[in-house]
Amino acid sequence: MELLQLKYFCDAARTENFSRTAKKYLVPTSNISQSIKRLEAELGRELFEHRANKIVLNDDGRAFFSDVSRALSLIDGAKERASEGVAEISGDIRLVCRTNRRTVTRAIEEFIGKHPRVNFIIHHSLEDEGDFDVYISDLCAFEYSERRLIIDEGISVAMSGSHPLASSPKLSLCELKQERFITMTSGSSLYDVTTRLANEAGFTPNIAIQTDDPFYLRKYIEMGLGIALVPEKSWDGLFPAGVVLRHVEGARRKTYAYLPRDRYLKRSVEMFLDELQNAANR
Repeated sequence: MELLQLKYFCDAARTENFSRTAKKYLVPTSNISQSIKRLEAELGRELFEHRANKIVLNDDGRAFFSDVSRALSLIDGAKERASEGVAEISGDIRLVCRTNRRTVTRAIEEFIGKHPRVNFIIHHSLEDEGDFDVYISDLCAFEYSERRLIIDEGISVAMSGSHPLASSPKLSLCELKQERFITMTSGSSLYDVTTRLANEAGFTPNIAIQTDDPFYLRKYIEMGLGIALVPEKSWDGLFPAGVVLRHVEGARRKTYAYLPRDRYLKRSVEMFLDELQNAANR
């Protein structure tokens, strides 16, 4: 049983996709498959079920993954503690960033300026990468050991200046029941915020347009094709002059930094979280 073999297994267990693991480690997919087979032979049991064109972690695999992921985290921690006497921190920080990308980008810029030997690997959805140090989002669908509040912001309605509600200084969600909503595609934070707040107000939003490009979301609003619920700090200054923003009473979005379970909190990650909270408060 080799360390690299266990790393292959853990990544494949997270993604349930040998091809993605092979791509991450820059090896042929056959290398991953053969490594897992050797591991299963050594353990005397299968770790994955093969279903049509996909693999699924079985009960034995889940139990083994839980133990091995903790062990690898301990190894990472030992390596980190051994280098704590070194003045300059280094290594990788893996982020999944679903919200507040401008704030996160500012924090990364400041952090790299102070610690140029630290590298960042950044993804914008959990599906992109199962192995990460910090998950930045308003919602979290996995078990975590800790979460830290980064930003607590109000929600505004973005609408064309010609919209009948544009003259109101602030609005309630109930006043938006009959409106056509524009938002990002399903699964995005903006989509989740829109559906959550509407449901809390007792209605299902009429989502007229979904887009995966923020530029066109702003354009469609300017054209008067609908309205959008947007977090105030994250979207501040992004709209053209023809769009007005009106505060929604009682509506908020909280963004957290979630720390995954069974993973050692590296000194570099701890320091970056401090930088991130400083950036959010500026």
